[in-house]
Amino acid sequence: MTINKFFTAGIFGDCLAFLVGAVMTFAFAPFHIYPLAIISPAVLLGLWLTVSKRRAFFRGWLYGLGMFGFGVYWVFISIHTYGDASNALSAFITGGLIAILALYPGISGYLLNRYFPEIGNPKLLYAFPAIWVFFEWVRSWLLTGFPWLTLGYTQINSPLRGYASLLSVYGVSLVLLICSALLVKAVLNARQQDYKNSGFNLLAILVIFGVGTILSHIVWTKPFGAPIKVSLVQGNIPQSVKWSPESLQPTLDTYTNLTKDHWDSKIIVWPESAIPIPMHMAEDFLLNLNAIGKKHGTTFITGIPVKLPSGDSYYNAIVTFGNGGGFYLKHRLVPFGEYVPFRKFVHGLLDILNIPMSDFVPATARATPLQAGNLQIGAYICYEIAYPEIVLTDNAQLNMLLTVSNDAWFGKSIAQAQHLEMAQMRAVEMGRPVLFVSNNGITAIIKANGKIQSTAPPYETVVLTDDVQPTYGKTPWQKFGIDPLLFILLILILIAVRERRMQKASSAPVVHSSK
Repeated sequence: MTINKFFTAGIFGDCLAFLVGAVMTFAFAPFHIYPLAIISPAVLLGLWLTVSKRRAFFRGWLYGLGMFGFGVYWVFISIHTYGDASNALSAFITGGLIAILALYPGISGYLLNRYFPEIGNPKLLYAFPAIWVFFEWVRSWLLTGFPWLTLGYTQINSPLRGYASLLSVYGVSLVLLICSALLVKAVLNARQQDYKNSGFNLLAILVIFGVGTILSHIVWTKPFGAPIKVSLVQGNIPQSVKWSPESLQPTLDTYTNLTKDHWDSKIIVWPESAIPIPMHMAEDFLLNLNAIGKKHGTTFITGIPVKLPSGDSYYNAIVTFGNGGGFYLKHRLVPFGEYVPFRKFVHGLLDILNIPMSDFVPATARATPLQAGNLQIGAYICYEIAYPEIVLTDNAQLNMLLTVSNDAWFGKSIAQAQHLEMAQMRAVEMGRPVLFVSNNGITAIIKANGKIQSTAPPYETVVLTDDVQPTYGKTPWQKFGIDPLLFILLILILIAVRERRMQKASSAPVVHSSK
């Protein structure tokens, strides 16, 4: 047995699949070691090359356990620390989520080896990236979706981010995985002492990065007017007291005092549910802020629960006062944070978890931009910013994006940095600056090219004030949406099928007839 087969066969290969999945976590924020996002899938692809379809599924699932286990462990913090669930129940829910998410790379491996068992271009260059990206996209909407740790996010600081304005984060994943396949091909060629083709494959990776560099320097949108001064208020209210009646007045006082010296800003934003009582109960407080905003020509925006006209349920909302108007009701809710899935079957679980404000309901009406003076702002709440197709709009007059969040649910984990990384990718896709406002961090202003302009120190009570350049126009992603990407995936699969059939035909034995 060769050294290569020793480390890839049997249990050693299985363990390696888990390990490289875990290492993949370091390609995402806050670590940003983006070359790992090419190397890690390349190793997994290598581990898939000569195994059965069932073994490919198992290794893909182990890879997913490593990646999601180390990448979204913070779900346990949300459920246990702030949901007050027991260790056992929190571990069960978190482990179940991770095991389900791990099925996606597992199914990708199964399908790849089921329909493309031979090593060659059909399997490596076409089917592998197409199948993986397709299931990343499916993961973003199936059962409300969980788009966290989409591979393309790892490239927010690499030249490959330039592809996002064309095909979104999924397009970045696609070119990234093509690079992984080219890397595997280069290694296979080198092992066969075919150094010429090995070099061509490595050169192709450089070309992909070169095109990405060019794309990342193309400015698809234009400045709208002069930069404006904005203030983002980070109240740093502990999650443990956020919804406590005794903490209501201190919370309102904290935000009011932080804001009083910033009414010269054109826009002031408070984070998600900064006002922790329903809107109808805070009427006098809001009318006062509205009057101050109008007096100074400032648009005041805050997160606040809004009670439905009937029943005891609430919308998670953003409302606008002062020199502006409009509201936004959250469409995509957080499972176990804002609602319990299959509630009528597990109604007793609410009492066990003891999650505050778990009676949020999703909005169904189409959202319209908030108005801030003559500006239009696309607003989103918390992890909605993780969904490219939720943020996508063909409105060329939109000037900036806003997301308000309460990332205190995640504790002091890597989740905040991952959340910010996804908002950066939305900026690139849409060619708009993003105001990222959080209760305890990370509060930040993101430029239209996805680069961080300024940030507030996390876990501190502070106001981030800076000048922001609004933009307008359309990126290719805005113009055409997801359809071109899905078409490309289909074409790759069709090419893979056609080339595989041609390979089988050329390798079939020739039968000579006899008389």
